[in-house]
Amino acid sequence: MNMLTAQARSRRRSLAWIGWGLPAIGVLVIVFMWAFVLHGLEAERARVVADAYAKARSLNRAFEEYTERALSQFDQIGGFVAYNVEQRGGHDVDLPGLLRQGLARQPGLVALYVTDAAGSVIASTGQGVGLSVADREHFKVHVDGKTPGLYISKPLVSRVSQAWTIQLSRRLQTAQGAFAGVVVVLTDPSYFTRFYDEQQLGRQGVISFVGLDWTVRARRSGDCLWFGETAGNNFLVHELARAPEGTYRATSRLDDVPRLLAYKQLADRPFVVFTGLAEAEVLAEHEARRSAELAIAAVATAVLLAVFGALSGLVQRLRRSERQRQLADRRLREVADNLPALVAYIDTAQCFQFCNATFDSWLGLDPAAQVGRPMAEVLGPAMYEARRAEVERALAGERVEFDVETPVRGEARCLHNVYIPDRARDGRIRGLYALSSDVSAQKAVERQLSALARVDALTGLPNRHALNERLQEALARAERSGDLLALMFLDVDRFKDINDRFGHGTGDRVLKEFASRLRGSVRATDTVARLAGDEFVIVLEGLGTDVEPTAVAQKIVAQMNRPFEVDGQVLVVTTSIGVAFHRHGNLDPAALLARADGALYAAKTAGRNTFQLSLL
Repeated sequence: MNMLTAQARSRRRSLAWIGWGLPAIGVLVIVFMWAFVLHGLEAERARVVADAYAKARSLNRAFEEYTERALSQFDQIGGFVAYNVEQRGGHDVDLPGLLRQGLARQPGLVALYVTDAAGSVIASTGQGVGLSVADREHFKVHVDGKTPGLYISKPLVSRVSQAWTIQLSRRLQTAQGAFAGVVVVLTDPSYFTRFYDEQQLGRQGVISFVGLDWTVRARRSGDCLWFGETAGNNFLVHELARAPEGTYRATSRLDDVPRLLAYKQLADRPFVVFTGLAEAEVLAEHEARRSAELAIAAVATAVLLAVFGALSGLVQRLRRSERQRQLADRRLREVADNLPALVAYIDTAQCFQFCNATFDSWLGLDPAAQVGRPMAEVLGPAMYEARRAEVERALAGERVEFDVETPVRGEARCLHNVYIPDRARDGRIRGLYALSSDVSAQKAVERQLSALARVDALTGLPNRHALNERLQEALARAERSGDLLALMFLDVDRFKDINDRFGHGTGDRVLKEFASRLRGSVRATDTVARLAGDEFVIVLEGLGTDVEPTAVAQKIVAQMNRPFEVDGQVLVVTTSIGVAFHRHGNLDPAALLARADGALYAAKTAGRNTFQLSLL
């Protein structure tokens, strides 16, 4: 409130603005929150629906290919039989044999039969020889020769098997072109529904093979099958008039399930295939998230209303008592002046309208004298430039937090700055609130903790975590430069015996001396790290030849052969070393360590107090 007073030059006007402004800001925050939530939910729903349509299109193309392939194979079978019959003129033709050959070629094919020109079945793979099909549509369409090629019937119940079938027929004719009968392929309509995959389509998805006469040849949703029903065609007729392939939303009259559908008319055939995903299943996860987010938004709204209502009531009480207003003003000023932080209000012209007393104790600036002065003038060019971009972002409406080095009482300190925009009821930015706190001690602790996390407490060497970082970097440098890199894996021979005989305290001092001798045996640019226990690793970079690591290994072995004087005792300590090399190619650090570990094992096998090179 003091900051607003400094800006408005009037305590009464400031408190009046807050009294009316807080409820408006609360409503604005809630409106923005709900607009954000609803817009996000609507965008998510649109994205889910778009993904569902894309999935339906993909599945429908696959279903189209499946259907076309099945029809083509059925047609080839019928054509095969028709060709043999026509070529031999109906004489000396093994019709049962031909029919059996055709039947064996295709799953989903129920039976084959051939009729004469009168419609009587003269050969069949099953029963029915002698039956007349002259009244069947798939026979009659071929009599006048106006229906060339394959005819696909509506689903009908077979007179022999009493099962649903789709009958695909071809015309037979004599050498003179006269009608000689038909070849009929009976298929199981459920064969076309075997494409249905519940994992892809869900429990209420649908696939359907429909004629442009709007009779369903085969349809499946979940475990339900439909054959021969009349499809509701209002939506599909409209869509087909627009394009032979596309997507739409519709509710089926067969099962009253709203679905997101993709359709396509088969090329050169009066049929349509469509695939659909149940809208409820598609949106199930979205609706669950929507309910949860709306519930959270409702709770947040209640909390915001309670908070802003309480604040508004507080301001109204302050306005009713001048003495209470003055007391509250004085207390707020005292709080701001005694905070160990820089507190300021800056207007849109980037001029200070309020500064707390910390400006004097930290920067040597009189707070009252800075009111109305530009930031660049008060802070100086260097300090202003370090903050200018963040100030502009905050004045554009963004809350900004950042750290910057600042001279405080003649000493460089790290200040954490928070800039909060000040919005008017109409959304206009009137300025910003600035809070700068000294986090130098915290940053120093963070740096110390980061360093400690990478150092072995006993030996002072880099630990496993630091080694992993350095080895990855060293391998990358070696790959860029092409220089040879060597990795040494070492341990203290029979270290357990030392611990068991002399105690862990002596063992720790042996490890410290061991680490010291390792550091003294390599260059300052090389990495010496302790993995765990008595295991150590050395990374040697920038090597010219593989002779250099050999020399270093010999030097380390010799250094360790010098007696160890620990707690007044002279100990004999030796080491075994495994050495692995890397020059070119991407190599995982773990793989290089494994190779060096293998060489270390070879050194142990060779009798210890020696080194071995990896042969890989």
